[in-house]
Amino acid sequence: MKHRVFRAALLLVFAALLVLINMPFEEKSRPIVFTLPGLPRPIAKTPVVITSAGQSTDTYIIHDITNQLMIRSFFMPQAEDTDLEDVETVVFTVGYSSLGAKYRDISYEEEIKRVKRLLEKAKEDKLTVLVVVLGGDHADSNKTETLLRLVGAQADYLIGLRESSNEIILTELAEDGNIPLTLVNSVNDISGSFASAFR
Repeated sequence: MKHRVFRAALLLVFAALLVLINMPFEEKSRPIVFTLPGLPRPIAKTPVVITSAGQSTDTYIIHDITNQLMIRSFFMPQAEDTDLEDVETVVFTVGYSSLGAKYRDISYEEEIKRVKRLLEKAKEDKLTVLVVVLGGDHADSNKTETLLRLVGAQADYLIGLRESSNEIILTELAEDGNIPLTLVNSVNDISGSFASAFR
C-alpha cells in the first residue's frame, strides 16, 4: 500500500515538472541593464569637449577630473556646434542652474536650443557622447530632468549618483536605449568610471 502511495506521489511530481518545463514563458521586451562600476573597454577618444547642459557649476568638477586624468580636453560650458570640429567626444554635465544661466546671460530656452544643436552635430559626426549628472534635489529639478532626458537619449555612456533624484531617470534611459550606466556613491567615485570610457 505504501509503495502505491509513494509511486502515485512520485508520478504526480514528475507530471508537474513536465508541465512546468514545457510551459511557454513570455520573453521580456526590455533588455537587462546592469549598473557597471566602469566600462569593460574604452569607447571614447580624445580630444574631448566638456560642456554644460544647464550651466551648473558641476561642469568644473568634470573639468578637474579630466585634468587629473590627463585627458586632452577643451573646457567650454557654452560650446556651440561649430566648436565640435576635430574632436572625438562630447561630455555633457547635466544640471540646470538659474544662477549659472543668468551669469552666462542665456535663457533656459536658448540653452535647450544650444544643446539640441550640439546633439545634432555629434550625431552627424558620429562623436561619442558621455553624460554625467551630479546634482540631486534642487529648485530647478524639472528643467534638469528635461535636459537629462534630451542628452541622455543620445548618450553612449551614463554616469550618475546613486540615491539621487535622477537615479530613476538614468535607469529608464539606460533600459530604453540599452545604454551602459554607472551609479556611484559620491562625487569622489566618479573619476574611475569616467576614466574607463577612455582607457
